Amino acid sequence: MDNCAIRPRPPALRFCFRVCLMILLLLSNRLWAADPAPAQKAQLQSKPNRCVALHQGQVCYQDVVLSWQVDQASEYCLYQQHAEQPLHCWQSVSSGQYSYAFASDTSVKLQLVNAQTKTLVAETLVEVAWVYKANTRRKTHWRLF
Repeated sequence: MDNCAIRPRPPALRFCFRVCLMILLLLSNRLWAADPAPAQKAQLQSKPNRCVALHQGQVCYQDVVLSWQVDQASEYCLYQQHAEQPLHCWQSVSSGQYSYAFASDTSVKLQLVNAQTKTLVAETLVEVAWVYKANTRRKTHWRLF
């Protein structure tokens, strides 16, 4: 008997294979046929996008210029993530700039939100980095001898 001979598949396996293939074909046809709404192209940039503190855990201070641009003019607001009050809002514009006095000991995500639809349009991250890591060893200032 030849080890390379092709054995016929059981009928249940053939049926399952055919059903799966038909489902995949139907889904792919449906995805191709769907006409999705054009995604709004938006950019939100921060310069500089990194703030460097001397020691880990220190508050980092930096003036950050945020600039943004979208395809469609509307009312937009700039938020710090998880904040209820916006940093700044613009009316009937498709681009803007904002000077942000950054002061944080952790990285902060800034978000551009369409104020009319309350949808997130773009976001950027201002990272906090440090020159020296926090010393994990505890320093003792006394000696026994």
